[in-house]
Amino acid sequence: MEVYRSGRRGRGLRAALLLLGGLLLLLAAYVVLPLGTDRVVLLGSDARAAEPSRSDTIVVAKAGGGALAVPRDTLVQIPGVGQDKVNAALAHGGPELAVKTLEGLTGVPIGNYVVVDFGAVEEIVDALGGVTVEVDEPIQYTLDGRYVSIPAGRQTLDGFEALAYVRYRGGPTADIGRIGRQQEFLRALAAEAASPRKLVRLPLAARAAWANVDTNMNPISAGRLALRMWLFGVGEVELYPGTPQYINGIAYWVPDRAAGARAVEATIA
Repeated sequence: MEVYRSGRRGRGLRAALLLLGGLLLLLAAYVVLPLGTDRVVLLGSDARAAEPSRSDTIVVAKAGGGALAVPRDTLVQIPGVGQDKVNAALAHGGPELAVKTLEGLTGVPIGNYVVVDFGAVEEIVDALGGVTVEVDEPIQYTLDGRYVSIPAGRQTLDGFEALAYVRYRGGPTADIGRIGRQQEFLRALAAEAASPRKLVRLPLAARAAWANVDTNMNPISAGRLALRMWLFGVGEVELYPGTPQYINGIAYWVPDRAAGARAVEATIA
């Protein structure tokens, strides 16, 4: 009788292990296999995520691919609206219209969006314990009534300094220079999040991020996309090419479609 019970327990254990192994394989397949577009539009806004606002930061990223930064003054065709700056799409029709507009510009399906309140940058960076970036030129200005001074060189920024870094538009390159800083910041933030020494801080950073975003992804889909980006990284980061031009007295970034197609292919295609 004891032998029979022992054999039954052994069979039960093997069955449980097989079931667990199957579940782990399914989970691995769900994370690794390229289901859906694996692309997401990141829209940074000064307003709370649920409020209509023009987007100051526009980045299309692909897990296992790269990221494409689109200048906010880019002249585009907004469905149902007409020609306008790409950052106006968020105000005209919310993030859904922004996604459709960017799909028209890039020629690739995107679907997913994340609207981030700029306050999230401060909270996420503090949750991670800072982020290290290479600062090309000294930054000194007042942001939201608070003075900030960041020397040139390799600097570890706290949350407020990081927020000031990504929002600074001073210098001769203005918004294009700010996009370059934002690209540098995204690379540095990804490196910090992927660092083994920051693993214990990731839950707090994820909580800070989720509290400051509006997204059409459910927590499982968002977690899968974030995990894929963490595992496979974000490679080449490029600016959608174009030239600054004044049209009827308004400053635009006029896209170079041919060069833009090459940038899309190199990053998010």
